[in-house]
Amino acid sequence: MTPLLAVDGHHLLYRSWWGFSSRRIMSRDQTRDLTGVFGFLAILRKTHLEQASDHEIIVVFDGENAAAARQAMDRGYKASRAGLDHTPIRSLPMVKDGLTAAGVTWIELDDHEGDDVIATLTHAATAAGRPVTCYSGDRDLLQLAAATVTIMDPARRTISPAEILARHGVIPCQWPDYRALTGDPSDNIPGVRGIGPKTAASLLAGGIHLEQLPATTRLAHPRCHAITCSWHQLLTWRDMIRLNHHVPLSAGLITGQPTPAMPKAATMLDHLGIW
Repeated sequence: MTPLLAVDGHHLLYRSWWGFSSRRIMSRDQTRDLTGVFGFLAILRKTHLEQASDHEIIVVFDGENAAAARQAMDRGYKASRAGLDHTPIRSLPMVKDGLTAAGVTWIELDDHEGDDVIATLTHAATAAGRPVTCYSGDRDLLQLAAATVTIMDPARRTISPAEILARHGVIPCQWPDYRALTGDPSDNIPGVRGIGPKTAASLLAGGIHLEQLPATTRLAHPRCHAITCSWHQLLTWRDMIRLNHHVPLSAGLITGQPTPAMPKAATMLDHLGIW
């Protein structure tokens, strides 16, 4: 079965833009900054060639209103991102054009976050017996790790369930519980005051989930009083961190065929007429 490489498009775009920040890549007439699109296509091509040459690639982007559903649960969700520099987004139309020209499938659903689409693609692929690699630096995707699902970070280092357990003290399916307790600054989820990674891991020891804690003696410690005081909010955070495996996808999106080798980034930019 053809393995699947599911790529977090927005993460790769931002990494491409800031990763080349010391040497901007301009068009030949010096009128357009092509750092984002050049870096994106170059990094994806190298990853494909060196790590996943026999894979089908699907690049996933966040939709315009992707955060709305989770913001309805908590208005603070991703609120801290509003003030960030979103200059890389200017390159997004060119990136999409480049992917289309290179024969790489991409998807963007207006009301869905890319992580949920990746989770849905992963669920569908593994159900069909296909191994999956999720390429992203977003740690929410660690909850997808499994025997046939590998997480690959921006340094192209692969992360397995065993490594998640060794590093964080929890198994992948506990990741939303763990992050609800400890917090996720990137999504503006504060976590429970006084509960750090070691305490969270000890509370979840044995593979239990948050709703099982009240039936144990683990909340008896004084520092856990904050957990009981913010219990409903804690469960809301956990539900926000959990990924949706049931995003409706169009028929034919997944072909099951390996993606052809991508041309060099400069060749692609020439083809698009923007170099």
